[in-house]
Amino acid sequence: MKKYPHLIITLFSALLFIPFLGAVHLFDWDEINFAEAAREMILTQNYSRVQINFEPFWEKPPLFFWMQVAAMKLFGVSEFSARLPNAVCGIFTLNILYYYGKKLFNTKIAWWWLLLYIGSITPHFYFKSGIIDPWFNLFIFLGIVQLYLGTNKSTNRTKNFGLSGLFLGLALLTKGPVAVLIVGLCGLVYLIINKFKPFFSFIDLLALTGSMLIIPLLWFLPDWLANGFWFTSEFLKYQVDLFLHPVASHGQPWFYHPVVLLIGCFPAAIIALPYIFKTNNSNIESFVKWMKILFWVVLVLFSMVTTKIVHYSSLCYLPLTFLGAWGLHQSNGFLKLWQKIMIGFIGFIYSAIFILIPLMSSNSAIKNYLVTNINDDFAVANILTPTAWLGWEWILGLLFLALLILSFIYQLKSAKAVKLLLIGNALFLFIFSVLVIPKVENHVQGSIINFYKGLQNKEIYIETVGFKSYAHYYYTDKNAPKKSDKLYQETLNYLNTQRINTAGELSEQQRNELNSFKKQWFLEGELDKPVYLVYKITNTQGMDTNQRFQLVLDKGGFKVFKRGK
Repeated sequence: MKKYPHLIITLFSALLFIPFLGAVHLFDWDEINFAEAAREMILTQNYSRVQINFEPFWEKPPLFFWMQVAAMKLFGVSEFSARLPNAVCGIFTLNILYYYGKKLFNTKIAWWWLLLYIGSITPHFYFKSGIIDPWFNLFIFLGIVQLYLGTNKSTNRTKNFGLSGLFLGLALLTKGPVAVLIVGLCGLVYLIINKFKPFFSFIDLLALTGSMLIIPLLWFLPDWLANGFWFTSEFLKYQVDLFLHPVASHGQPWFYHPVVLLIGCFPAAIIALPYIFKTNNSNIESFVKWMKILFWVVLVLFSMVTTKIVHYSSLCYLPLTFLGAWGLHQSNGFLKLWQKIMIGFIGFIYSAIFILIPLMSSNSAIKNYLVTNINDDFAVANILTPTAWLGWEWILGLLFLALLILSFIYQLKSAKAVKLLLIGNALFLFIFSVLVIPKVENHVQGSIINFYKGLQNKEIYIETVGFKSYAHYYYTDKNAPKKSDKLYQETLNYLNTQRINTAGELSEQQRNELNSFKKQWFLEGELDKPVYLVYKITNTQGMDTNQRFQLVLDKGGFKVFKRGK
């Protein structure tokens, strides 16, 4: 390990993140949403504009979708390809953490940092996902690192500011202008902490800004020249809406993200907790200062944002795990008593969950008890979805509990107990993701996705009603609309009456109005091919008695109604 650490890290992380990536369907919304954008890029050969349902999708820039497109061209359109970019990101991230941990501090901190990241729950699982955030977080982190290097008497600080700008530009092209906001706020806080003593020159700022704009302009500029500023305008409006309004019902209380980090980033959050608040003005440890600033800026910013989603605070994982590593090095690997108690308490809750989920799903007596005591029909239908549980998966929860107890006992004698917990966690999470998560996913959405897959290569219309989803686009392998389609013609006529040139020019409100028009046409219009309407069983909107439609699926909490042409 001392001779070839990066080779060991690469092989170990590849074994943790790559195998079984395609063993579970993509999860609605984000995973399927992003994979569908990449699939439509390939289908339309239009790589400059992101689209969903073959209409402009201005919520995200294209860099991550280009990564997914590359994977899909190599390995085909699949769950594996959709998630592969983040597995690769995991390999890069762990190597980068070790590299900077060793370069800026020492080997011990480097290994602690790496182990805290892979041995904590949400940081580990994000590298097995198909969402944007792992790459976005890595680019922001690298941008902050270069700022730190540039402010610490670097021999070529302007180069560091230029590199920071390049990474910031990549982050901007991955998720949008929030990247600029985060890094700008970090720089402002650093300036305030240092009593407004400038840490950059005009040339440094010019290098950062210039290099930051190069990469995004490679995408924005051609679009402006070809299509004007409409798409960019809608893109920026959506980013503002995320901050001001709870988009897609993702409104949560202000303390949402602290709780998510404490529970999700287990056990790293508990280990890092005392060092998040600890003050230290040493110049030698100014990197610690930058990591604290990054952590607090992200946490406060996204606690203020009205739209709150779990992965919005995932950028905290990098500084959080560093602060935990820094703290463990200072304490020689020993935890305080209250930290052991918190790890034991939250770990016991996780153990109970890991035990109860398989038991509730595979044991008929427990399942029947739950069904009779739950008033949510959709949840009941999820529980009753037939799934191939083996019956012994609950033992994994006992093994997790045993790991907690063993590490607690070992902590009384040796500082290696935390390493045992973290390595054991990483291996447990890998096994759990292979043996349990696919079965949980089947309960949640397996029935409807398998139904969609059975509709591939068929000339149909299909839409969800009363709830938002992207699964019916991706898993039916939906093709681009043809001019000969009756729905295409009806949509065109509708747009003409509204004096709108194309569907691409619709605002969000106008798009909702168009969707209402389409639904009405599906219900009463003259069809040229069969239509399938998908409802949750809790809100079928009177379709059970609609004589024009036939019920073709009632399973897993969903009902699908078909109307022939």
